Amino acid sequence: MSASSNPNFKQLRVAVVGGGIGGLAASVALRRAGHVVNIYERRDFNVEVGASISCAANGTQFLREWDIDIPHMKPVILMKLVMRDWETGKILNQYNLDNYEKEWGNVYNMFHRQDMHATLLKTATSPEGAGPPCTVVIDHICDSVDYENGIVTFKNGVIVKADMIVGADGIRSVVRQELGIVPQVTSAPQTCYRCNVERSVVDDLGLVKYSYEPAIHYWGGMMGRNGRSKYYKIVMSPCSGGDIISFYCFMPTEMTHHHEEGFVFEQAPVKDILVGNYDELDPNCVNLLKNSIERLPWRLYVHQPYPYWFKGKACLLGDAAHPMMPHQSQGACQAIEDAGALGIIFSDKYNFTTDVQAGLAMYQVIRKDRATRVQTASARATENLNERIGFTSLTPHDASLAAASGKLTINEMNSYRMHDHVAAEVLKLGS
Repeated sequence: MSASSNPNFKQLRVAVVGGGIGGLAASVALRRAGHVVNIYERRDFNVEVGASISCAANGTQFLREWDIDIPHMKPVILMKLVMRDWETGKILNQYNLDNYEKEWGNVYNMFHRQDMHATLLKTATSPEGAGPPCTVVIDHICDSVDYENGIVTFKNGVIVKADMIVGADGIRSVVRQELGIVPQVTSAPQTCYRCNVERSVVDDLGLVKYSYEPAIHYWGGMMGRNGRSKYYKIVMSPCSGGDIISFYCFMPTEMTHHHEEGFVFEQAPVKDILVGNYDELDPNCVNLLKNSIERLPWRLYVHQPYPYWFKGKACLLGDAAHPMMPHQSQGACQAIEDAGALGIIFSDKYNFTTDVQAGLAMYQVIRKDRATRVQTASARATENLNERIGFTSLTPHDASLAAASGKLTINEMNSYRMHDHVAAEVLKLGS
């Protein structure tokens, strides 16, 4: 977007702390808005976890708006949500997405995290495309933030001054700490292992071809026979053009052998996943898990919503602002929406580039309530799979009941128009 269309537009120097999906999305959005963006990442990018990422229509629309090369991310376009019986694999419920694109204007994409990250990084830094290319600096660990003066100090002694600081540094955000936010956190009653199965292995061994269907499959997630805990759940989906089948294997927290924290773990043995009621799991699913690779533990936490998302010239985004349980498959989409809001608010359509703090206040108005609602609904879906977006909308009757009860629906997520929301809130400021 050209600055010439608004004489009050000021090109900002933006420091994005964190180069994950959210940080890169914010960088692309702000680049497209005409700003100079520097991305500071604490470690190299080759440690990105290889797992699937859901990108529903509310996220896909911004990827298109930013002119992202979506085919380069090797998406699988989702067509079904399938709920299966834990023991037999029998289909218990199914939500079809045949008319999804026609209804919402965008498809539901499943990406492999590494494919998505690589494409966002390329888009952010490429000399091609609108806006000045972003720069990336690795091995920079944030030490402190002066949010009033826009200064970030890193542990290696580097000091950076910026017009705006975006804290996209994840669930253990240093930027959030520097803004004075003390998280109220509890360990989730459920933990997870992420692993992958290569499609070539499925073919070579003649394993069941659940993954050949462009669908997310669920096992468990509700109280089962013989008192099986509702915290036993599996989410399986194809990604990377169908070449990889991604599994999220959930269990009660007390069943896991892994309690350490950190970014890098040794691969867990299959026996660490197949514990407790996994011995009753659909044998076809068990055979897939036995032939999995990249088995890594993932500790889960429940964060209460934070009281604010910004101070001075610094704001939070993605997991730094609203870490959530994974059961609505909206974590990435909500980070993308955060990025979309920053790109719109600090575009030349408005005058917030001359008052960054006012712009960040608007960002909080636009994003905090919606993201908090998704965060809260994700915690509820931990306890009841029927709270999952999609299963709350199986029929128009179900959808109206869901809306009346406060459950998230596909309509609520995908009919939202952020450009209109920002315009309406800006109009209020002038009235």
